[in-house]
Amino acid sequence: MSESAREQLLGFMLGALESDERAEIEAQLESDPECRKELTLLRRQLEPLAALKQDFGPPVGLAARTCRYVAEHRAAPTPAKGRLRPEPVPPSWIGRMSWLDMAMAATVLVAAGLLIFPAVQNSRFHAHLAACQDNLRELGGALNLYSQSHHGYFPSVPSRGKLAAAGIYAPVLAQNGLLTEVNRVVCPESSLAARRNDFRVPTYGELELTSPAKMVDLRPTLGGSYGYNLGYTRNGEYQPTKNLYRDDFAIMSDAPNMSGANLQSANHGGRGQNVLFEGGGVQFLTATQPLGSKDDIFTNDNGQVAAGVNANDSVLGASGTAPIRFVNSQK
Repeated sequence: MSESAREQLLGFMLGALESDERAEIEAQLESDPECRKELTLLRRQLEPLAALKQDFGPPVGLAARTCRYVAEHRAAPTPAKGRLRPEPVPPSWIGRMSWLDMAMAATVLVAAGLLIFPAVQNSRFHAHLAACQDNLRELGGALNLYSQSHHGYFPSVPSRGKLAAAGIYAPVLAQNGLLTEVNRVVCPESSLAARRNDFRVPTYGELELTSPAKMVDLRPTLGGSYGYNLGYTRNGEYQPTKNLYRDDFAIMSDAPNMSGANLQSANHGGRGQNVLFEGGGVQFLTATQPLGSKDDIFTNDNGQVAAGVNANDSVLGASGTAPIRFVNSQK
């Protein structure tokens, strides 16, 4: 949502809109769920101001004291050349402020802080959100180019072995010269962002020479802070994902939080995740299902964090996630 639209919502909450503007916002709230969510968020941010709704009258004599202060503290003449300017002294009005004056000043400062700080934090959130979306669009372009030269298929995640990790997409893109900026795989709101300066994606050749024990340490960050499509199974056989340019089929997103109740990504404070769709579009979803869809992007139709159960069952795994869950049959 744009800053101007957010300002309109704030004006709607504070009763500062004209009747036609208010009617327009009410109509938008009726039809737009994202607008309703933003209004709920603004109300939550401004709840602390409820305690400040009491009206205060100006203290008796405030105007006279203000005029007297201005008269007493008019600009002093500049000292003659060679003479030192006198040391500054605290203004005399400080000692004459009543407790009510100070209470009003404190109230104004608190109210300003409650309005400004959430706005600054919200601005930072949206800046990082936009940067993350740019990353996913760039990665989407790289994946699309890869599919064009590999019979229409995206990078395949091995079904087993030490390289069986969703994050393998990044070394594959790098090997094919399609990942020119390593930081593209790092969301600026993720925990990995603190390591951005020294983070690197290992080459595919390096991984092939890496011991299985060492791979345990590398797998969680192979794909940076993004999740990647785990492919699907057909007749018991694992299949990589083919690029069919579907606008509702998720191919990448902010990595799921494997310790969270609903796997919602932790990259943006748990408020949702940016999702890259096969058709190239990027959306910020506050749930793990795209709007109008029942397909959970972090689990397959059987409720497992594993490859999809059919070609239209999109599942995005965190970097270290293997596409196939093998059950040990030994007793």
